[in-house]
Amino acid sequence: MNPEARSRETLQVVFLLGLISGVVSIFFFTASLRPASLLTLVTVLFLGPPVRILHSKGVPRWASILGIYFLVSLVFLLGANQLIQTLRVQWTNLIEVLPALGAAALERLAGIESRLQDALNLDLNYGLKDRITQAGLRFREWAITHLPSILGDLASATLLAPIFSFFILKDGGQMWSQFEKLIPTGYSTSAITVIDKISASIGRFLRAKMIEGFLVGLLVFVGLKIISSPFSGVFAVIAGVTNVIPYLGPVLGVIPPALVLGFQDPPANLIPMLLVFLIANAIDMILIFPVFVARLVNLSPLSLLASVAVGQELYGVVGMLIAVPLASAVKIIVKELIEILYQAQ
Repeated sequence: MNPEARSRETLQVVFLLGLISGVVSIFFFTASLRPASLLTLVTVLFLGPPVRILHSKGVPRWASILGIYFLVSLVFLLGANQLIQTLRVQWTNLIEVLPALGAAALERLAGIESRLQDALNLDLNYGLKDRITQAGLRFREWAITHLPSILGDLASATLLAPIFSFFILKDGGQMWSQFEKLIPTGYSTSAITVIDKISASIGRFLRAKMIEGFLVGLLVFVGLKIISSPFSGVFAVIAGVTNVIPYLGPVLGVIPPALVLGFQDPPANLIPMLLVFLIANAIDMILIFPVFVARLVNLSPLSLLASVAVGQELYGVVGMLIAVPLASAVKIIVKELIEILYQAQ
């Protein structure tokens, strides 16, 4: 390749990388667009395969997308209606008992602090009750200040994501064709291979995590029903949702029911509840996670831990959620680069 052609190809690579960075920055780092963009990405990765299958059978893409939208809406409205009603009743009851539970918790903590001081013969006067009360007031102030904007962003994302997803799924082929034209000829094959592998890997991971969260929530729900625990539906949903957070999810999922049941007087079903969560998460770690997640991301335990730690450090809980699929994407890119750089050796 002559110097002029090589220089032109280098400029094309720089332009393409700058274009990708700009688009990603606009949609994923702009605060108002970030929730809708993330939800759109998840929707496209989930619905892409069934849309392609229907389209291969001769159904127009727009009809395939609308048909899947209708089916999902129908399942949600009919199948999830009873669950939503149950959760609404349990959530209302939980909100009603929370003030009494909070007061009981503060009194019990103050008693524990007093007994510790008497047992150790120390006048620590740490003020645990006052500190927790102040923390609760600060959280309430934060919620009053930030919760409306958070709910507004979620509502906006719920409205925009289906629209964004429709046009991406409908015109994705044309967008991809235009994108391929921007890839320098010498890099086109490798770039397309890497992008296909990354999108497939992230899609499989998201679908697997959703299945994992559903199964864990179902196990918790069945277990809590067996022991006649109150608020079983709410606690099961919390367990399933928090399960998507690697490693910390099981701990976060058990904290709300432990606090609610543990501070009742007397503590209701606390030990059986803890056993239910322990068994559910043991089944997850032994069976569900290895089958549905670990095999798909193909990362070593050290890589998983490191990626989650880095994600948490940079972006908190959101970083922990996206760390594993991003680490898998980085592994695919590095592997492809090694093959390109060292294929002549």
